[in-house]
Amino acid sequence: MRLLVFSLSLLLLAGCAGKGGVQSSGITPAALSLSADSSVKGKTFTWGGKVLSVKNLKDRTLVEVMAYALSAKGKPDVHGDTQGRFIAEYSGFLEPAEYPHGQLVTVTGTLLGYIDGKVGAADYRFPALQVGEIRRWPGSRSYESRDEPKVNLGIGFGSGGYRGIGIGIGF
Repeated sequence: MRLLVFSLSLLLLAGCAGKGGVQSSGITPAALSLSADSSVKGKTFTWGGKVLSVKNLKDRTLVEVMAYALSAKGKPDVHGDTQGRFIAEYSGFLEPAEYPHGQLVTVTGTLLGYIDGKVGAADYRFPALQVGEIRRWPGSRSYESRDEPKVNLGIGFGSGGYRGIGIGIGF
């Protein structure tokens, strides 16, 4: 009986253990846009957010992203404040249908520098990352609440028919 209780306790604890997280880069795209700090060129950053546009060029793809803070799992938290915009530059072709407007992404890459552009009629300096890794996240609200671990416990009782009574515990 003790072995059973011990085993069930281990299973419960294993189910609560979290997976490895993503470390935030600290510096936001908005801060770099304002400062245009060239000393961070070549450094690795991890940023995420919502895709605003995809532009395929001859040998690369430019993805404009509205940045948000990242959760511990690296998913953009679209319920918080925005953190500016950035360009994710991917060597090669990205299918725009796989990166539609509003698609949530997390990008890790090295800072190439800055690209001057416009947001509406306003001038904007976009920090540009050379994509090392890009992850797409399910973007619908039905998935957004599924980031945090959930624990459910159920206890059931039943009759085994003529001679038995059953008791069960589920996780």
